[in-house]
Amino acid sequence: QFTNRLKALQQDCEGERKAFGLAKGFNLQKLSEMEMEQAFEDLDLDGNGLLDEDEFQTLLETVYVAIYGEEIDKQRTEFFMGFQNTGSDASDSNELTRVQFTERLLALHQELEGGRKGALLTEVRTEADVQKMIERFTPLLQRTLDEVFDKYSSNGDTLTQEDVNNFLIKTNGELGRGGTFRHTSTIFKQIESSSKPAELTRRDWYGVFARELAEGRGVQVVYDLEECGSNVRSHHPDNSRDKFYQGWLDYIYFQKLVCTGVQDVLTEAERARIYSEGDALPNEWHPSDHLPVSAIFSWK
Repeated sequence: QFTNRLKALQQDCEGERKAFGLAKGFNLQKLSEMEMEQAFEDLDLDGNGLLDEDEFQTLLETVYVAIYGEEIDKQRTEFFMGFQNTGSDASDSNELTRVQFTERLLALHQELEGGRKGALLTEVRTEADVQKMIERFTPLLQRTLDEVFDKYSSNGDTLTQEDVNNFLIKTNGELGRGGTFRHTSTIFKQIESSSKPAELTRRDWYGVFARELAEGRGVQVVYDLEECGSNVRSHHPDNSRDKFYQGWLDYIYFQKLVCTGVQDVLTEAERARIYSEGDALPNEWHPSDHLPVSAIFSWK
């Protein structure tokens, strides 16, 4: 059976590739019957004239590695290089902390899912996600964050733990509560484990609010910044650049249906108040910062 099947493999293109893999794996020069019989005997370790399950597995692995060996090595190298270089603190070190290990696993999972790479990113789980969210900040939001950063920074370049505490007490009334407290505490813990100065850079500061926005806390972000004296909802003439923040969070997925209509989420008058007059959601006429997604479908 072994000899007959090996001969049969040579009759088609893919089979010929597998036969070549077996020949390479067992050093068969001519694929003659004598060589095939010798290969069988090499595989038949118990000498009972049959290839049992373990011996057959050895055969499959030998052929597979012979065919795809170089590709396997390449993929393995790329995978481990990618794993090593994934994350905000990637380095040439072969050591990983628990935080780095978790972050890089999440980053690899993100690549497999492929669902958080687009311009409509709303979920933040890794530092790569944070950076993508920061890149979506409008000039108005970034300018406002810079104003508050500069206001609370005691040295003009970074935020110390005391600087951050002053901001948290101003916005939350006390320490120990709120998303900004949670995010800044996490960053400080990561800094402590790396033996770096216990200070938040401007990039770290942006990251705190990127996470807040990703968690749907846009209203809280507006409140915090306005509580610190910044006006993020005033009229700005160049509203094409200075709109505050918007993201597409809700979707309707469908198949085997025809979408026959989509409801506008804002009337023309409401749209003008937001994009021309500097208003923002929520407000007195819309009590949420989310807008409903509505559509009509029919069977094909």
